[in-house]
Amino acid sequence: MPKTKPTVDNPDGRPERTFPLARYGGDRPPRPGWFEALIGNEPEPGESEVEGARITWQRWGDPGKPGVVLVHGGVAHMKWWDFIGPALAKHRCVTALNLSGMGESDWRDEYRQEIYAREVMTAAKDSGAMKSGVKPVMIGHSFGGFVMMELARQFGEEIGGAVILDSPIRPPGEQRRSAPPKRGGRIYKDLPEALARFRLLPDQDCENPYIVDHIARHSLKPVTTGEGEQGWTWKFDPALWQKMQYPDHAPAEYLKDVACPLAVMRGEISALLTGEVWRYMASILPEGTPMISIPEARHHLMLDQPLALIAALRTLLSAWPRPQS
Repeated sequence: MPKTKPTVDNPDGRPERTFPLARYGGDRPPRPGWFEALIGNEPEPGESEVEGARITWQRWGDPGKPGVVLVHGGVAHMKWWDFIGPALAKHRCVTALNLSGMGESDWRDEYRQEIYAREVMTAAKDSGAMKSGVKPVMIGHSFGGFVMMELARQFGEEIGGAVILDSPIRPPGEQRRSAPPKRGGRIYKDLPEALARFRLLPDQDCENPYIVDHIARHSLKPVTTGEGEQGWTWKFDPALWQKMQYPDHAPAEYLKDVACPLAVMRGEISALLTGEVWRYMASILPEGTPMISIPEARHHLMLDQPLALIAALRTLLSAWPRPQS
C-alpha cells in the first residue's frame, strides 16, 4: 500500500519534480490481470553488433510472420515495450531493442541518428523481423520517433512504414539540436532509494504506477563504488546527451519525400506535441498521413493509456500500411 504522497521538491528554484514511486517505499504497486498476463510472455533475447557496439534486443512471436520493431525514447530501454509487444505479436514478429548508450547495449564515444537507424535495421534483420518477406513496420516513441524519421530517410524503401509516437516536429529553425542537461551517474545506497528517485520527463505523475515501477526496475543496475560499497545506478550513459551529434537536416525538410508510409500518434494532452505543433506537422507530412490522438494521454502515452495505444496500433497495423513484398 502507498506509504507517503509522491515526493515533489524544488531545490534552488528549479521547476518542481514529481517522483511517482516515492510513495511505495520500494514495494511493487498492485498490478491488474491484463498487465500480469502480457508481461508474463517472456521474449526471446538476442544481440547484434553495429559499428563496434553490442546492441541487445528481445523478440516476441514467430520470425516467419510480418515484422514490427519497437524503439524506445531517450535514456529509456526496450523493457518499456514489455506490455505492448506481446499484445501485437499474435500475427507478427515483434522486436524491441536497446539503442546504444541505453539499456544493456554498449556505450559509444559519439551518438548519431544515422548510427541509430542502422542499429534498428540490423536488429530487425538479426531478430527475424524481416524474414517473412513482408517489409517490417517500425514504431518509435519520443526520441525513438526521431530515429524513425531518420530510418525513413535512409531506409524508406526497405520498410513497410514508420509510426511516430509523440515526437514533436517543429519548423527547421526551431527544432532542438542542443544537448539537454547531463543526467544519470548518481549512485543510490539501495534499490528502494533509487526507485523513489525515478521520474518521467516531461515531469508528470502517472495513474498506472505498476507500469512505472516495471520500467524503473529495468532502468537500474547494481554497482560497486570506488570505496567497495554496493549501490544502484541508472543503466544509460550519463554523458549520452553531451555525446549526441544532431543531424544537419531537420525532419520538416525531408519527410514529404520519404519512400515509406508514415503515421503519427500523440497523447491528446501531451506537453510536447501541443495543438500548435500538431497542426504544423499536419501541414508538412505527406497528404493522407494518419494522425491519431490518444485521449487522456500525455507524452508517455503507453504509460497513461496503454490499452488505448494497443488498440490504436493493432488497428493501424491491420489496415495500414498494406503488406508490401
